[in-house]
Amino acid sequence: METPNAIEAANVSFGYDGDLTLKNVSFNAGQGEMIALIGPNGSGKTTLLKLLLALLQPSCGTIALFNLPLSSYAPKERAKQIAYVSQQPALSFPLTAFELVALGRYPYASRLGLSANDKTTIEEALERTHAKHLSARHFSTLSGGEQQKILIARALAQSAKVVLLDEPTLHLDLRYQLQILAALKGLCTQKRTTVIIVLHDINLVSMFADKALLLRASKLCAFGPVKEVVTEENIKDLLAVDIKAMADPETGVRYFVPRVPS
Repeated sequence: METPNAIEAANVSFGYDGDLTLKNVSFNAGQGEMIALIGPNGSGKTTLLKLLLALLQPSCGTIALFNLPLSSYAPKERAKQIAYVSQQPALSFPLTAFELVALGRYPYASRLGLSANDKTTIEEALERTHAKHLSARHFSTLSGGEQQKILIARALAQSAKVVLLDEPTLHLDLRYQLQILAALKGLCTQKRTTVIIVLHDINLVSMFADKALLLRASKLCAFGPVKEVVTEENIKDLLAVDIKAMADPETGVRYFVPRVPS
């Protein structure tokens, strides 16, 4: 069944100092979909996320958020619609984990402080990221993986309808990677949140994403359902690696095994 679009990008290009880092990229993200951005380093994935956040403005083309131009949203209203987790290392915030996650409620801030609904939302975000036990800990005392979970929880606390994540599992061990991606998938299915996520692990894409957007050399190579787009042939071509696709006999999920170069 077709889902209403949360984001529509049409012929979007962007360049630094005259060199295009994205060229004529078009795609749409439906409500409740998880879309994985895949591509080699330098292919334009982070640039695309920054364009979707309105941190950068397209050189040409248009981006719409819920059928309105992205540029028409005031910053505070845009923050109610889109949350973001970057790939940059976290700074040493002089806050507890709970206080840091509470910053996600800034778009709804009241002079009276956190409301009961704010506190409930913060607790739920911590629970979804399996980080509630870290609430009272100072952020600077947490491990890199624990800090990443708190930063993801802060994004979830915004209650945004679109969540953008740039390699959010980078500092997480395998168990935490699966927990976080399952939590994000739960947002898609339960709250109709749209998740656009940069992932380098093709197997995680195959397990969790609904659609994939393949970028190489600043251009869109393919976009569509994961089963149609994330294929052995496409991944070999995209990442320039010899890889073998295999289906899990129990779940039918397709996994990819890289081969050692000769």
